Amino acid sequence: MNPFKSGSENYRSDITLGEQYREKSTGLVGKATCIAFFEHACERVTLRYLHDGDLKEASFDAPEVEHVGTRKTPVQQKSGGPARTDGRRGVISR
Repeated sequence: MNPFKSGSENYRSDITLGEQYREKSTGLVGKATCIAFFEHACERVTLRYLHDGDLKEASFDAPEVEHVGTRKTPVQQKSGGPARTDGRRGVISR
């Protein structure tokens, strides 16, 4: 799990940058190049892939992808911010 820190909050991700992930509904496979955390703990991943010889990028909510090797779906923080997390992967305010 990768920890990220922004201001007084810590963020954690099951996504590993540089690894291959598959978007579950379309089957699109790409390399994770960006992880973004939005207000209320929404986690998104950007996948970079080749399409007809062109380099493309697309972003998805973390639960929409699975790791190509392990087939595990990343667990994202619960929406609603620190007051609504259960402590396993939540936002930690100091």
